[in-house]
Amino acid sequence: MGPRLLGLLPQQSGFSNPFTPGSSDSDPSVPLVLGVNSDRGPMKWMKVQALISVLLLGVAAKPKKQIPEPQTPAPEQPTADHVKFQDLVAGPLKTASDLVDDQVDTFLQRVADVVSNGDEGNKEMLTMATDIRKLLAKVVPMLLSARDNSSALDVDTRPSNRSQATYAQDNLLKLQTYTGWAWPVIIDYTKDAYDDKELSDDIKARMMRGTDGSLSYLSSVLVYAWTAAKFQFPVVEEIMQTKESNGEILMKAGCAASYAKLLGDITQMYADLSDSKQECFMKDGNFTDWQKCAYDSADSLYKVNLAIAESSNAMWQCFGIYWGCSQLINQAYADLSKALAASMKMTDSCTGGDAELCRSYAFQVLGVLSQGGGLMESATDDCSLKGASGDSPLNPWAATPFEKREDASETSTKV
Repeated sequence: MGPRLLGLLPQQSGFSNPFTPGSSDSDPSVPLVLGVNSDRGPMKWMKVQALISVLLLGVAAKPKKQIPEPQTPAPEQPTADHVKFQDLVAGPLKTASDLVDDQVDTFLQRVADVVSNGDEGNKEMLTMATDIRKLLAKVVPMLLSARDNSSALDVDTRPSNRSQATYAQDNLLKLQTYTGWAWPVIIDYTKDAYDDKELSDDIKARMMRGTDGSLSYLSSVLVYAWTAAKFQFPVVEEIMQTKESNGEILMKAGCAASYAKLLGDITQMYADLSDSKQECFMKDGNFTDWQKCAYDSADSLYKVNLAIAESSNAMWQCFGIYWGCSQLINQAYADLSKALAASMKMTDSCTGGDAELCRSYAFQVLGVLSQGGGLMESATDDCSLKGASGDSPLNPWAATPFEKREDASETSTKV
């Protein structure tokens, strides 16, 4: 049987064909596959092929398991507060920031053209100074509108009424209210004094009322600044006596420095504002007097905005309360106010024929404009809608933690 047997299973294996049970071909002595020369081979081989075909057809007919397509989650619907924040805060800040960035690029190219041409270009620089003031007249109202609707004006209600933190927050609100009132008067007066060369009786009266009102309104802030500085004397003495340099000591140093800066800025601003009455209230004044009044007013506004930014930083260092949105927006406002004052110096130097000084002020203006635009962009991430942010985390290293309200929870005020 040698060459006739090509079986895969030995005879007497006990294997029975599962496909033909009980048939005559199920003899266990017959191998599953026989040699082709076997008298039973062809028949058996055909059956095997048929069975294999049935198996293959069965496998082919078996439905494939359907793998579901990955489901893309539905986009999260923005909340009403988010939409409102975009419309009232982030949108105006982003628009103002983009407008400043675009115009700074244009202004830089104009200055570069003047320098490359080798001429003095004072006429072009004078036109650019006017264009800078027109730009500021557009973007500052956007910033002020965003600030009024943002967390820059949110007060942390956890400190007690007699806490120094409460007094500090009240004065921050008072200063921001003042700078909101001051801008329309200052920019209109500047436009008349520098660009239109004609001062209306209405703007003269508005400036006089504004200056007197500012001195009266800000007197309480000046008193507070001097009073608050006294509270820092023990802090400064402690810093001078210690040799440590931990987080708490650093915060105390920062707190004292911020209050010293605030005191200096507010005092200088108050002095400048008092001096400006000499030019602003002069009945028979000329353009030189009016322009000096406009510059002093813009410079005073810059100092107030800078003081607000410093005070916002001091809120974190001294009391552990976060006023980061206020710090960013008011620092941006300070930069834009400084750009306004510098644009007047730019006009003065260009008119006087000092080309080098004229260009120097031009670059100064563009520098602070660019910085202000960047801060407005940053504020879109750091600010929230007014009244929607809730209690922020407190600084554990605050120099002088605030006294909490009696009805405030321990967990919300612990510093």
